[in-house]
Amino acid sequence: MYENEEYDVIDFREIFHILKKHIKLLAMVPIIFGVAGALLSIYVIDPVYEASTTIIVRQNKDSNEEINITDVNLSKSLIYTYAEMAKSNTVLDNTRKALGLSEINDKAITVSPVRDTQILKVEVENINPQLAANIANTLVEEFTSEIMRITKTDNVAVVDYAILPERPIKPNKILNTIIAFILGEMMTLMIVFIKEYFDTTIKTEKEIEKYLGVSVIGIIPNFNQGEKKAYGKVQGKRRSEISHSGSLQENCH
Repeated sequence: MYENEEYDVIDFREIFHILKKHIKLLAMVPIIFGVAGALLSIYVIDPVYEASTTIIVRQNKDSNEEINITDVNLSKSLIYTYAEMAKSNTVLDNTRKALGLSEINDKAITVSPVRDTQILKVEVENINPQLAANIANTLVEEFTSEIMRITKTDNVAVVDYAILPERPIKPNKILNTIIAFILGEMMTLMIVFIKEYFDTTIKTEKEIEKYLGVSVIGIIPNFNQGEKKAYGKVQGKRRSEISHSGSLQENCH
């Protein structure tokens, strides 16, 4: 049933030969991409700093009252409500006015509950490290004031104020360099294999035997091309032309 069917078999030696033939290109292009990624990270992309502060949500109790598990669970349930309130327009606008800023990017501010605790963590990103710390500290102060105004309680307190960040969190120079290197390697491999796929010229005696089904009995060197070989008259011709020529010869016999 399958005797007359033909299959394209992947020859790993051919793949290795293709890679070896383009080894310089496969080595140089990724290095160029990697260097470009590093230079962009160092000289083009602005460094981003992050300042963070934490606040705690607690129940109002007198000093002689015991805090039970119900009070803790209630405080935890308030965490998510307070997290939304911390980024409300009122809090952000009061923070902006207190710092004398024209605007505040709310997307650069993250307010998230710390898992299984009564603590909220506020993180602020900015290209100016001092401004990032100022926004974080001012925001929690305005937030606690807003909570007191709305709930008439002081069940929110600052645990840690933000300090001046020393190192940027973005860009990651090493990661960007590696990604650029891998991207350059992938693009080069794709171009090399596409080029080889559409290259239908006969170059070796093995390809003659593969595509014509005949054995090569001799090779004529091409002395005009130095070390390069010219395999008879098939050098430079396409496989389709060779196949057509072989078919005509068989018909003549």
